[in-house]
Amino acid sequence: MRLCDDSVQTVMESFQLEGTADAEVGTLPIIATSFGTLCGSGDTSDKFVSLLFETNPLEHCSDTRIVMTARPLEVIYDAVSVLPLQLLICCL
Repeated sequence: MRLCDDSVQTVMESFQLEGTADAEVGTLPIIATSFGTLCGSGDTSDKFVSLLFETNPLEHCSDTRIVMTARPLEVIYDAVSVLPLQLLICCL
C-alpha cells in the first residue's frame, strides 16, 4: 500500500490492565490483556490496535481515509479489583 504525503499512522502493540493486589497472594492480577498475550496464542506480528489517517489518499477517490484494525481483548473478572470500582461509580 502506498501512502499519500499527508498521512498519520499509529500502532499499539499490546495492552495490559492490572488489578488490585490481593493480600493473600501478593501479586497484581492481570484483568485485561490483548488476546493471546497470556495464553501464548496468536501471531506475534499482529498489533493490538492500528490506526491510519490520510487526506487525499492516492489509491482511493475520496478526500480522507481512516483505517483502523483491532485484535480481541481478553478480560478476566477479578472481584477484588472490580467491586471497589463498582462502589465508587454507584456513589457518584
